[in-house]
Amino acid sequence: MKRTRRLLPYVGTLGIILLLLWQIDPRQVLRLLEGVKLEWLLVGFGWYVLTNLLRAYRFGALLALPGMLRPIRLLPEMFALSLLNNILPSRGGEISFPYLMHWGHDMGVGESAAALVVARIFDYLAVATLYILFASVEAGSLATGAMRLILVVTGLMGTSLVILALTPWLGQRGLGILRRLLDWMKLAERPVGRMAWETGQQAVVTLTRIRGFRTYMLTFVWSLLIWGCTFAWFTAFMRAIHLPYRYPLIVVGATFATLAKAIPFLTIGGFGAHEAGWAIGFSLTGLDTSTAIASGFTVDILTLIMSWIFGGPALAYAMRRKHPHRAAEY
Repeated sequence: MKRTRRLLPYVGTLGIILLLLWQIDPRQVLRLLEGVKLEWLLVGFGWYVLTNLLRAYRFGALLALPGMLRPIRLLPEMFALSLLNNILPSRGGEISFPYLMHWGHDMGVGESAAALVVARIFDYLAVATLYILFASVEAGSLATGAMRLILVVTGLMGTSLVILALTPWLGQRGLGILRRLLDWMKLAERPVGRMAWETGQQAVVTLTRIRGFRTYMLTFVWSLLIWGCTFAWFTAFMRAIHLPYRYPLIVVGATFATLAKAIPFLTIGGFGAHEAGWAIGFSLTGLDTSTAIASGFTVDILTLIMSWIFGGPALAYAMRRKHPHRAAEY
């Protein structure tokens, strides 16, 4: 059973990719890659760097890091998180992030994990907000289905808000379940049990501290900026492969690829799910299915290459630096 679960992401990725490639000529992807315009590729790289810098400042707000420049020190972890999510199955970068923060900044695993959960909820809120905004603005040039999907995205927004409001309560409930589980497994007094309990307590304390109007508003603003820049790098990459779509249409087209890529248990690096969501989204903007699928694969490949260029050195740097007495600085 464990082996089956481990194979699921690989099987899911391969199955979706084969299904999508069946509908196009794979050489179309190669032609798009061969014709990439370097100047627009570099523009996309610039937006990617800015996106990760904004992510660092968002974590600075969530973790209450003092000073305007302090969040910049989190930039290597931001690049590393992006890379690991792109190469590990089941979005394994999310699991590794708290340990990178503990290793490089002596931050509690529960603290950074809680901040990451809240950041992801705000990601969904920001993407949903931008989709509703730009789909409404572009209503006249979109397929009928785009407006119907506003209801679906609005439902996602509502769900995210409910979860956000309940995070401290959910954390407390989870902590109670963890205590009963540790007692049942007779691990409560063992080192691994004490470590798990301490991590859970850190998470609950952080979720309670984060919950506040000012912190939530700052995080939401940072999230809007982050996703505004993310869609800007998608726009640059589309121009790099000679598909000069306007920014509002990129937001509408790429939203479902973004949401599909967040599914944790089906794919590796979002491959397959990203292209399927991309094809659905861009079909609403009038792009034919084969071009939508091919451009989805191409943008995903360019994103992976970019994440390696920045994330590889950043991960090596993050793993090399360890400052065991830095906790006092935070």
